[in-house]
Amino acid sequence: MRSSQYCLLGALLSLLPFSSAAPSAGVRIPGHATVVSKRSLFSNYTFVIAGGGIAGLTLADRLTEDPNVTVLVIEAGPIDFGQDGILVPGNFQPWWYFWPGLETVPQAGLNNRTPDAIAARVVGGGSTINAMVYLRGDADDYNAWGALGNPGWSWQNMLPYFKKAETFTAPDPALAAAGNITWDSSVRGTSGPVQYSYPNFFYPGSANWWNAANEVGLPPVQDPLAGKKQGVFWIPSTLDAQTMTRNHARINHFDRVKSSRPNFHLLTSNVVTKVLFNGKNAIGVNYLSTTAINMSCPSTVYAAKEVILAAGGFGTPKILQLSGIGSKKLLDSFSIPVVSDLPGVGQNLQDQPTLSIPYTFTSNISPNYGTLLTNATYAAEQRALYDSSRQGPYTLISSVSSNIGVVSLQQTTSSYRQIIADARRRNPADSLPRDADPAVVRGYAAQREALLKQFARADVGVGTLHWDTDSTALVYHLKPLSRGTVTIKSTNPLDSPVIDFRTGTDPADVAVYTALFRKNRELFAAPSMQALGPVEASPFGANLTTDQEIYAVMRDLINPTNAHQCCTAAMMPRDKGGVVSSDQKVYGVKGLRIADASIWPFQLSGSPMATVYAAAERLADIIKREHRLAGAP
Repeated sequence: MRSSQYCLLGALLSLLPFSSAAPSAGVRIPGHATVVSKRSLFSNYTFVIAGGGIAGLTLADRLTEDPNVTVLVIEAGPIDFGQDGILVPGNFQPWWYFWPGLETVPQAGLNNRTPDAIAARVVGGGSTINAMVYLRGDADDYNAWGALGNPGWSWQNMLPYFKKAETFTAPDPALAAAGNITWDSSVRGTSGPVQYSYPNFFYPGSANWWNAANEVGLPPVQDPLAGKKQGVFWIPSTLDAQTMTRNHARINHFDRVKSSRPNFHLLTSNVVTKVLFNGKNAIGVNYLSTTAINMSCPSTVYAAKEVILAAGGFGTPKILQLSGIGSKKLLDSFSIPVVSDLPGVGQNLQDQPTLSIPYTFTSNISPNYGTLLTNATYAAEQRALYDSSRQGPYTLISSVSSNIGVVSLQQTTSSYRQIIADARRRNPADSLPRDADPAVVRGYAAQREALLKQFARADVGVGTLHWDTDSTALVYHLKPLSRGTVTIKSTNPLDSPVIDFRTGTDPADVAVYTALFRKNRELFAAPSMQALGPVEASPFGANLTTDQEIYAVMRDLINPTNAHQCCTAAMMPRDKGGVVSSDQKVYGVKGLRIADASIWPFQLSGSPMATVYAAAERLADIIKREHRLAGAP
């Protein structure tokens, strides 16, 4: 029988009635959580989760606390091999598990460059390949999400879930005193699966940067996880304090429970291609191997209660669109039957663009990060120290120093009121693609106003400043007003989506990023940094004095993504382009939710990992209550 006939047979079988019962008596249930093959899958599960990253594994862990529930997680990537480049912070080499073939269209705001887009394809998702930065958003981020029509998303609502998710291990008191590490124990979790702490080493030059930040108005932050982090602080890291290795979602939400969860199944190297519906009811998914493409056709598995998408800011809108959920205009163009007309699917794409600024130094302090790269003797000695006692610079993520600064717009520039006023005069529709649906425009207008209110506050960050202690300063724009899109390229589920960040297309983003650049320049001109003799290097330099000159160079260097893509299935009212409700149910259908960062209305002041963990804890409780599962709060 030809492969096309197999696929036709599979399609016909998928139309047959399905049973929501437990697996038959003839199926042997293993005594532990299992990485399954297609042959050992059940045909029906209570819940099927598309995506084995932070959100998917956290949900599966919590839902399978009920022994009567069965959960299948389908992940497009493999399980990592435990390489040094993943587990050892100082040997950070994550690219083995980047999703292949993700590329942007020419970026109009960045001189039509086409940078690669980054997403994880591995069990554990972004937690396996990221820089281990563990930060929450500012309190007003969650309050503002709630005010956009999402009850239950305030800072006070979220704080218990942040704490439930994590276990914080305090650093050695001598290190804390030497490095200005402070925290508030009342906002830190002590019994959750996610392990985090601090590296036990810092390069001496980082003290100069810290002091210079203080000199230009960035004060020490007592605890960056307490809902306000404008100033400088040590970076909390998803570092297991016992082993000084990365703690990622597979370790803390699969390996931790696998010996006691026969109802938790994980299928790797397969990608969900579409959600299956019986009328408006989600009943299962089709999935396809990512390693045997030429010999395979979609397989089917059913979900008795819910299908949950956790495929990320790129993957989730792609699955929705292939399943008939999205803009009718787009779906009609591919002859995909419309299940739910939601024009917001794939709209509202955001990331946190990054800029690297090169420096040379006449008097830098050694050792520094560059010493680890250029001095083989030093690198070997420090690796031996790490291997023997888990000490030294290998406990620091490669290229990331120990401290960082987050700035509000007020801290960044005295012109903040003018930037806000100019942005308010702009028609919100002019910051979106020309064919944006009116509902999407209304939703963006509400988001834009919420963000401009944040720009006027002293307690919400808009940018991040960092120095690697060697030759590179990093500047991150946390709160862009530009909005991009993610749309399917074809009906072939293995084709990458069309990704357009549209970075820098809103004039306010240009003004904010230029102001952040100038703040970084001010910091490097402060006395404590000047002692090291920094010189801004080409293509930047002291000869660039006007905003226009500075941003002309930045357009060629800004990376539109920090792999923090979000917001492409926004949690907002449906008449404002929303895709999901506050309990993360997809509008217009039943039995389908979204669990990942694609539901966020707009970006956080901070990295996404901690919020994805906490939000999945929150969603698990919602699902348990609704379906009356064991452990429901």
